[in-house]
Amino acid sequence: MKIREIQKEEIHQMKKLRDYAFRNSSGGGEEDFFYWMDHGNRLGAFENDELAAQVVTYPLAVTLFGERYKMGGIAYVATYPEHRRGGLIRQLMTKSIEMMKEKGQLISYLHPFDVRFYRKFGYELGFHSTQLHLELNQFTRKSAGIGQIKRINHSSPEFAFIKEIYHEYTLNHQGMLVRDDAWWDRLVRREFTKEMAIYFDENGEAKGYLSFAFEGMKMIIREFIALTSEAENELWAFISSHDSMFDVVELENAGDIQEFALGLTNPTALKIEEELSFMVRIVDVKEFLARYPFKKHEEVLYIQVHDEVAPFNNGVYKIEAGTLKELENGEAQENLLEIEIGTLSQMLLGATRPQILNAYQKITASEATIDLLEQIIPKSSPRFYDHF
Repeated sequence: MKIREIQKEEIHQMKKLRDYAFRNSSGGGEEDFFYWMDHGNRLGAFENDELAAQVVTYPLAVTLFGERYKMGGIAYVATYPEHRRGGLIRQLMTKSIEMMKEKGQLISYLHPFDVRFYRKFGYELGFHSTQLHLELNQFTRKSAGIGQIKRINHSSPEFAFIKEIYHEYTLNHQGMLVRDDAWWDRLVRREFTKEMAIYFDENGEAKGYLSFAFEGMKMIIREFIALTSEAENELWAFISSHDSMFDVVELENAGDIQEFALGLTNPTALKIEEELSFMVRIVDVKEFLARYPFKKHEEVLYIQVHDEVAPFNNGVYKIEAGTLKELENGEAQENLLEIEIGTLSQMLLGATRPQILNAYQKITASEATIDLLEQIIPKSSPRFYDHF
């Protein structure tokens, strides 16, 4: 069995394996599939030039603490059944991580079919998705008569404002995808942008939008982004104005549930469905730590990282006065945090705080070190509204 890059003329073999392994279509059609196969990093395991297993890495980017980070998005991980349990995916994932490092992709996301399986490769849970079910009488909202709502789609000139609103939103919410034109085109192919509403304030500035659809007596809100409370109220008023058309609203990608409930007339019967979604992994620890915005601190912090899949990350990293140094001797010091790569990824993203990880014995550190970590790691609530 040979591990190598999949050539463009072999992409048809990837489609064949995709169709065998993934029985449910993800939307977007063949145009979408071939575009991303053409632009992604394609690795395969071959036996006599016949594809047996594959891993694709999308060249993406995310926003962390207001900065853009290159991200490798893992997709279409598949093996024909006769070749399973032979370690092919481990070889492909290991090589993919090495190639991400070479390309400067400091972080990687994937949507797991099995969380335990991908933990073997250093990935850990970083995000959850939430779907809200509301009856009409729970959220009736009246317009304040400020600004205006305009219904649009991707063909409208105002669609450019949708992109700007989303971008501004990502700067204040950790982990979200940087949607370039290619990704917006992907959303168009998946009919995500077929029905949209955009809010302009009294100064004519775009401050929020909805992406929505109708299914029977339900209104489906696919994405709800508001930059101001005024925009949020007016978008809710727009939804309420459809009261003759639906009984129930299903809402996803709408932000924090606690904040959301504050705006409801009666949240008692609000139904919430949550599920763990994307996993995250730091690809290059040294470069990631060098960029990470630790809060200012006087104490020296040492982080000992364990990474079985990417041994180039193994070592002890010294963080002092805003500078990072990798220790060659790897000796343990005071304020030492000992941590696995997946847990480190989860913690620095903001998905789980150090105190919680310590309580569940996911990290090894003194109480003083835990307190230091709580002080210097920024508090955040990571969000990811996209799929691949």
